[in-house]
Amino acid sequence: MKNILIIAYYFPPVAASGAMRPLSFCRYLESCGWLPRVLTTDPASVHPPHPVDRQLMAKLPSTVKVETVPHGNPLRRLVAWRDRLRTAMSSKKDGQPEASRVQESNGKSPAESGWLGTLKDVVLDRLFAFPDPQCAWLKPAAAVAKGWPQSEIPDIVWATGGPWTSHLVGQHLAQYWGIPYVVDYRDPWTSNPYISFSSSYLNGSARRLERSICQGASRVMTNTHELRVQLEQDYPGLAGKTLTITNGFDPDSFAVGSAGTGTAGRSLGERARGSRLELCHFGTVYGKRTPAVLFQTLAYLHREGRLSGERLRLRFIGAWEVAEPQCEDLAQRLEKVGLLTREPPVPYQECLQQMREADALLVIQPDSPLQIPGKIYEYLATRRPLLLVGGEGATANLVQRHRLGLACRNDRDEIRRVITDLLEGRQALSPPPQEEIDRFNYRSLTADLARVLDDVWNEHRDGHRRNAG
Repeated sequence: MKNILIIAYYFPPVAASGAMRPLSFCRYLESCGWLPRVLTTDPASVHPPHPVDRQLMAKLPSTVKVETVPHGNPLRRLVAWRDRLRTAMSSKKDGQPEASRVQESNGKSPAESGWLGTLKDVVLDRLFAFPDPQCAWLKPAAAVAKGWPQSEIPDIVWATGGPWTSHLVGQHLAQYWGIPYVVDYRDPWTSNPYISFSSSYLNGSARRLERSICQGASRVMTNTHELRVQLEQDYPGLAGKTLTITNGFDPDSFAVGSAGTGTAGRSLGERARGSRLELCHFGTVYGKRTPAVLFQTLAYLHREGRLSGERLRLRFIGAWEVAEPQCEDLAQRLEKVGLLTREPPVPYQECLQQMREADALLVIQPDSPLQIPGKIYEYLATRRPLLLVGGEGATANLVQRHRLGLACRNDRDEIRRVITDLLEGRQALSPPPQEEIDRFNYRSLTADLARVLDDVWNEHRDGHRRNAG
């Protein structure tokens, strides 16, 4: 039995979507000849804060040891100290004329809003948020692992990101121990449309760091083919050591092929005429992954008298973190007419059961050509059809290639056509074929990973023998 150190900043009981991939590999690696040990942080330290689901720990084999390393957040402490200082200074100035306390409308002083403010942001990002806001975990995580006895040194390090600090921890420990490491991409790093620094200097530094991490790795693994191609284009020297192992679903969490409450296995084309269509979205809604265009289209159809809550309802189950005022206004209007409900997160197993019982499962993925949301693999395991609103790219390719449902561009005219065609029976949403679902079973995906690890370990061993000879 060989040993692998899995470095995963997000790991149960933290109920983050990024925690599901390393958890699922941990469940099946031992049966493939690799005993995992996990290096992660604790729920109190994890940034940004995530819900905790203790039930997830029951899925972890008892042989898997989890090393939890807490960390501080210097930037958060610095901001808190600054806010307290501002409050104290403001209270002292309460008796002064308002004109003597000039502030811009954005709450920053003139100095903070000009070049000095830009310089301050660059310095703070470089010190406290590079390569990501989780960077404070690097030193304590590495220090704990370096204190392990010789008998506990693993054969391989496998680090999954983001955050990219996990890759830094993996590279540091692998070099310290003289063993190979594999980097795993769950999302793009420097080519991520959601995340970048405001400074070209820091963006350039991030690209150089990414190149160094990837060039030093024995393998570079991605969860989408499109991201793999992008990395090979960005860093030509990687060709030959990249591979794709997609996300998947844990078969033990699903009775694959079994029916939910009268829905699983049934096409939406077979709905009773006149019955309401319910589209369900599970998981956090945030940032650019916004349903604003979908909401605009539904509001338009309602104003035209062509749509009501008796014919269609959207259910969003999970955290709502959309800060866009227009989207929030649209959401409230749709809620008032019964076209939308927003519901809080539910425990994992309950979430899976509700997925099974949905008419169809909604995916929102605009402007993300290299990414596929991890939730989509749990969606397809329930055998419910998918409706993707999100244009072209990795997610649309997945839906179309494996016949998982319908892919619709994030465009008002196309959304209007698809919704009206579904309601009028001119188009049907059919459940994915079982043979396509089986491709994404984590048992088989873990076997693929184990073969990669075996190859890396054999290459490393053979290299040592040649050097010794």
